[in-house]
Parts: sequence; C-alpha cells; structure tokens
Amino acid sequence: MMVGVAILLMLAATTAVHMGLPQAVARIVSKVLSCHKCLTFWTTLVGLLLAGCQPKYAVLLSLLAAYVSNWYAIVLILLNRLYERLWERANKNK
Repeated sequence: MMVGVAILLMLAATTAVHMGLPQAVARIVSKVLSCHKCLTFWTTLVGLLLAGCQPKYAVLLSLLAAYVSNWYAIVLILLNRLYERLWERANKNK
C-alpha cells in the first residue's frame, strides 16, 4: 500500500515539475508574501475558515482586515520614524 502511494506521489511531483507548476506557485506565493494586504487577506481567510466561520463572512472579514492593515502599516511607519529620530538624538550625545 505505502509503496503504491510513494510511487503515485513521485509521479505527481515529477509531472508537476516537468509542467512548471512549482515555479508558478512560487511566483504567486512570493507576490503574496511581499504585500501586507495580500498576506493579511489570505491569512485571515484561511484562519477564519479553519475556525469554522461561514465562507461569506470569512471573505468579508478578510477584506476588512486587509483594509485595516493599511492603517496599521501607517502606524508602524510613523513609529519607525519616531524611533529613528530618537536613536539619532541619543547617539549624537555620546
């Protein structure tokens, strides 16, 4: 039984690589991981669906979370600028 599963998985993986599927998936995942809105949407969606949320509410809440992540990112940028100013001021006195 396990030998058959191993052979089927080997065939599927080799066929996928031959067709370029892993490279296409990697490009899409790379795009999602480089955008805080995209990552927030998909992470929230998957988390809510796994928690048993109804799909229509999970999608709506995920869209809302992606929008709110923009404002959170602005707060983080402002805090980073404040930190940089304080760090520069602290190092000038040394």
